[in-house]
Amino acid sequence: MAHDVFISYSSKDKPSADATCAVLESKGIRCWIAPRDITPGADWGETIVNALHASRALVLVFSTNANLSQQIKREVERAVNAGLPVIPLRIENVMPTKSLEYFLSTPHWLDAFTPPLERHLNYLADVIRHLLNDQPAPVPPPPTPPKVIDRRVVISTAVGSILLFVFLGWLLFAPSRPSSFVGKWTAGKMIVNTSAPSPFGSFSVSIFVNAAVSGEKLNSNFDVDELGQYKYDWGGDDIGTVAANGPGSVIFTSTLTHQSTVFSYIAMNSQSAASFAAALGGRIGDGAIAITAIGTAQSVLLGTAHGREGEAIGPLVGHWYTHTPANGILGAVTTSFDVTDDGHYQYHFDIAESGIWQASDGKWTRTPQGAIPVSGTYKFDGNDRVDCASANGVTTWNRVK
Repeated sequence: MAHDVFISYSSKDKPSADATCAVLESKGIRCWIAPRDITPGADWGETIVNALHASRALVLVFSTNANLSQQIKREVERAVNAGLPVIPLRIENVMPTKSLEYFLSTPHWLDAFTPPLERHLNYLADVIRHLLNDQPAPVPPPPTPPKVIDRRVVISTAVGSILLFVFLGWLLFAPSRPSSFVGKWTAGKMIVNTSAPSPFGSFSVSIFVNAAVSGEKLNSNFDVDELGQYKYDWGGDDIGTVAANGPGSVIFTSTLTHQSTVFSYIAMNSQSAASFAAALGGRIGDGAIAITAIGTAQSVLLGTAHGREGEAIGPLVGHWYTHTPANGILGAVTTSFDVTDDGHYQYHFDIAESGIWQASDGKWTRTPQGAIPVSGTYKFDGNDRVDCASANGVTTWNRVK
């Protein structure tokens, strides 16, 4: 199958590569990216070469890690020899080594090391669209203008800081305070919009996430300090049964939704799993499983199988996990997947983020670090209970005393 873009990246930069792929595909640009688009059991080198010949351009997620990668050098060299335009997306302020510099004499250099990443990825999509249509590259978005320091502003800011401390002191010691988000909160109830896209995109584990959402098996915590800095995490669990469905195939049935889904799976030893370890936060020596449901992208989890040899679901039995850092699309994600030899499973996910929280006049905005702001409305019921709503759903928060 032909693709518009081949994405070349170091496995250590997988979060940035995944964010690049997600934004480009949301703009209708078809991407080829490993390991998602490599058929299980296929020859890796042959698949890479075929994918390059079936693409119309190569996007290189360029960093210190890319500079040190021999695999990336081979992919770029193959792309140049095939006549593909190479678009380096520089996520770190580093220059290419001499061996790469020879192939990267291109007018399409894009710098993306200044936040927010989303802004640069949207421009990258415009560049690729123009390139594929044989049009001149679009004008890049203007940089954020530098702040001009005015001594009067400095003085007024200092005065403002003093007044802020006085005001915060009043907040701390006043006998009666207005309703405020400052403090620790836990979700009493979460209603997530089931029509909203899964935070895990089209990956197979979204089936377990959606089951947790539909079954309201969710939890969340929220913490805001006096300066408006927040920490937020949410997650959930799906539980159910697993039964064999033939060689390399099983049926997962959620206890929460009573829905059954057929998955194919592949068990990988530690050597085969090594290429995923860095990107998924794994430990050296762990194996992996790759699970795929019809119509979804393959999901890979790391861990160790504990099943008895010869059992129908033996290769899946064990504790599996992932731990990926925050990127421009999603917060830090931790998942665990436990399959027991008596045919039961439990899937757990947790997403954590931090940033700046603003709320006034019934409207709130949270701005995660390096990501797109999320906004909504709120209504207090006393000082210790508040309902927050957004396009993604409604959460009732209870203050932790």
